[in-house]
Amino acid sequence: MRRSKWQIPYEFALLVLGLAFVSPIVLIVLNSFKSLKEITAAPLGLPSHLAVTNYSDLFSKVDLGVPMLKSFGMTAITILCLVTFAPMAAYAMNRLGMAGARFWRNFFLIGLIVPFQIVMIPLLKEFRFLGIHYTYLSLLLVYVSGGLPLAIFIYSGFLSTVPKELDEAAVIDGCGPIATFWRIVFPLLKPCTVTIVIFWGLWVWNDFLSAFIFMGGTRGDLAFLRLFTLLQDKYVKDWGTIFAGVVVLSAPVTVLYLTMQRHLVKGLTAGAMK
Repeated sequence: MRRSKWQIPYEFALLVLGLAFVSPIVLIVLNSFKSLKEITAAPLGLPSHLAVTNYSDLFSKVDLGVPMLKSFGMTAITILCLVTFAPMAAYAMNRLGMAGARFWRNFFLIGLIVPFQIVMIPLLKEFRFLGIHYTYLSLLLVYVSGGLPLAIFIYSGFLSTVPKELDEAAVIDGCGPIATFWRIVFPLLKPCTVTIVIFWGLWVWNDFLSAFIFMGGTRGDLAFLRLFTLLQDKYVKDWGTIFAGVVVLSAPVTVLYLTMQRHLVKGLTAGAMK
């Protein structure tokens, strides 16, 4: 196959761009093994010795273990809610002839175009009125309500490719709507479910802004909020421990994405490929 004269410059530009994106990650990893003095003296240099105490301090001094478990719990509960309610809503609107299905479909689609900055102040006031402000419940409601529109959209697109004859066959065998959905239809939605697990797992685990706003900087005890406390000292910041914390908190979602990225692409394109 003949190569275009622009292909080599194009590939070189992509390589430079890739290195530009990777370089901050490399610097974070390198500085996580340096002492504060060495980071201040040579932030771009290699560590003279590996300061592994930065990592041990995360769990001895900063006590990051418990916040990581709470962040994992919040992520798991959010994903469980999304993969339970979103496919059921999509199934009801697309297959069961639900009254006002078009209205509810458009209602959820509006959630895809409303910026978070517009709703965060009203949400804070509403949570305060309900008496649940600065609680884990309020943050969970933000995550689930923010994820439902796109999750329903993805499930609805894929449901349109699932033959309706499967539902009819299940009804003939004596299945009701709930049994038909969970036994017949939901297993066929695996590509979408995997996509949602990866997509919102990355989002909820890495989220700092929503957690800081709806939990408060001193009220929440999630992983990135605990790490943020290291930045609140006005005079001395333990940058070595901060960089080590970034590496540790990035590792789980990085492994998740690298091991399941092909499922993510397959789930996003499943409805278009069938």
